[in-house]
Amino acid sequence: MRHPSSTLNTTYGMRRLGMCFLLSACLPLSAMAAELAVVESDVAPVDVAVDHTAQLVQLLDQIQSVAADYAQITLDKDSRVVQQLDGHLSVSGPGRFRLESLAPSAQILVADGESFWSYDSDLEQVIITALQRDITQVPILLLGGDASAIASSYRVAYGEQAGQDVYRLEPVDASSLFDSLTLAFVAGEPRAIVLRDSLGQRTQIELSRVVLNKPIPNETFTFTPPVGVDVIDDR
Repeated sequence: MRHPSSTLNTTYGMRRLGMCFLLSACLPLSAMAAELAVVESDVAPVDVAVDHTAQLVQLLDQIQSVAADYAQITLDKDSRVVQQLDGHLSVSGPGRFRLESLAPSAQILVADGESFWSYDSDLEQVIITALQRDITQVPILLLGGDASAIASSYRVAYGEQAGQDVYRLEPVDASSLFDSLTLAFVAGEPRAIVLRDSLGQRTQIELSRVVLNKPIPNETFTFTPPVGVDVIDDR
């Protein structure tokens, strides 16, 4: 069934907030929560008088594409688990990404640089919108060639923790979905991301089996809705 352009429902808003970097499935807490809790903790800047934006932009500019598995956990303000997820991500070039969760709750987010598809198998629903290219709203764009926008969008602090180079980004614009975004790298390779929102909810993401700067097929960044699902096209 195809609906005309319409006001997006609450389900879409929740999906987009909870998955604007990554998405879904079940995963034991194990060491992942402990490791990322270290990354997410306050980063002590090496020198608060130094602007580390150029340093981070230079690091991200070395990344033309990323393919990786991810494990995600979302905690509320009281550190209670709200959601545990895992899956695979691909990012290549400005505005092109694919995030695909594993069973039992298969969800897929795809962008081709212009359009954004959000597919939820449980709801049997696909929502299509124009891709928003604002890195404060869709921070995965940082890994796809939009790093130059950091200077106008974030204040950047830097620190070293547990052998990782850790950058904490705080949005300049109060309307951002996040209060802070933390990126951790090992030898220039992205390994962890932590997002904290204004309600105190924290989304912690660990990347594994990371492959950088290898060609990714163009068809990875297209999406055809499965036959019979509900399609809401709001482009």
